[in-house]
Amino acid sequence: MGPQSNKNGWRQILRCPGKGENMANLFNFDDEFKLGIEAADIEHGRLVDMLNRTHEMLLAGKREEARAYFNQTLSDYVHTHFQHEEQFLKSIGYPDLENHHKVHENFRKSFEERKPLIANADDTAFRDALSDVFVWIINHIGKTDRKYAKFYFEQKGK
Repeated sequence: MGPQSNKNGWRQILRCPGKGENMANLFNFDDEFKLGIEAADIEHGRLVDMLNRTHEMLLAGKREEARAYFNQTLSDYVHTHFQHEEQFLKSIGYPDLENHHKVHENFRKSFEERKPLIANADDTAFRDALSDVFVWIINHIGKTDRKYAKFYFEQKGK
């Protein structure tokens, strides 16, 4: 499944305000991104909330606060969530766990390399990391994680 295109393009993913509507969130964590696995959906929702909160801070002109918040919360997320998700995948006997772990490690490594740059006010590294998180939500949560959810529900139905 994953993100569905419609006549409005990215409207389903990005927060595109309508007439008289204020743009509060950069990203909506709608049902199309939920896996139906409560713990995963809660943790994935936290990532979206982090991205939206960082965006709000940037819009409010709080760049330094946004950098610090982003660095700390994403650092916590990549360590905690990836560990939780991989433990879950192991517990259900997910056959592609090794590749899933490698994808997590690549994302974690990329972020860890940028983390000190972001802390030292490198705007390019900050923008790149924000972009990576946005793409991660769409591609990893919206597509890759959906594969393990399908496997889980198929196994559960047996």
